[in-house]
Amino acid sequence: MYVGWDADRFRVSHLQYSLLKPFLQQVSRAYTTCAKYLQKKLPLHSKTLQCLSAMDPVVRGQSQTGFELKKLTQMMSHMLPPDAATHQEILQYSVDQTLPTFKEGDDVVTWWVSVFETGKYPRLCQAVKAAMSIFHGPLVESSFNLMGDIIDPRSTSMNIATFSAIQTVKYTLQSRKQCAIEMFSRDDVKFGTVDRRLCSNINSAGTRDKAQRQKNLLRVRERRMEFDCQPSTNAAEKRLEDEEEENVARKRHIAKQQKQALERLVQAKRLNK
Repeated sequence: MYVGWDADRFRVSHLQYSLLKPFLQQVSRAYTTCAKYLQKKLPLHSKTLQCLSAMDPVVRGQSQTGFELKKLTQMMSHMLPPDAATHQEILQYSVDQTLPTFKEGDDVVTWWVSVFETGKYPRLCQAVKAAMSIFHGPLVESSFNLMGDIIDPRSTSMNIATFSAIQTVKYTLQSRKQCAIEMFSRDDVKFGTVDRRLCSNINSAGTRDKAQRQKNLLRVRERRMEFDCQPSTNAAEKRLEDEEEENVARKRHIAKQQKQALERLVQAKRLNK
């Protein structure tokens, strides 16, 4: 059982330490409890997962692998030609000694790409491609559901880096059982010390976001010039109008904030006098 490098070195050098045996017993109990929980919760008996696991090159050549691959091609029959005969291809694939060797730690997708390039098993490879394209990231969907109070319905077009940052902030607040106002609160809202590091991070984040947006816009313009596909005049004019309105609204907001800051500063000086 892996307990960490430091704990393992301590165990080797202090075999008679009084707390060592109770500690290892607790670790063993934790491992056993976790294993029982995983066996109970994971869908190990799923027929679909068993068929998908047959794509692993490690199990190639076993009789059960051929049986599971046959069922996999039946599941993917809607992705294959009506007259596709994959049974013979599966038999040849199982005993083919010319295919690349697969070592522990190698990437399964990369290995199958090398099989695709041989062109030997077109129907089987087509079924494997369809199976590998199955979306298997439910954590992303669950994180969107958990963050429903922050991310609006337009989250599907959100940048990955932006989503990752919001997700990190959300989980941090949840773990500390605080809201943003509580976490960054000050005793005196008007005259309390401002977190300069937080302000610097906000400014730098805004600068990076603006640079990334300009970079993306330049990339889109280059692609449009490459394929001679320019946006319509009405759409371009509407976009310029929206940008101008946003700039005006931003300048008004900045001016309002500066005015309020000056008023608070004047009021503070009067109170000090």
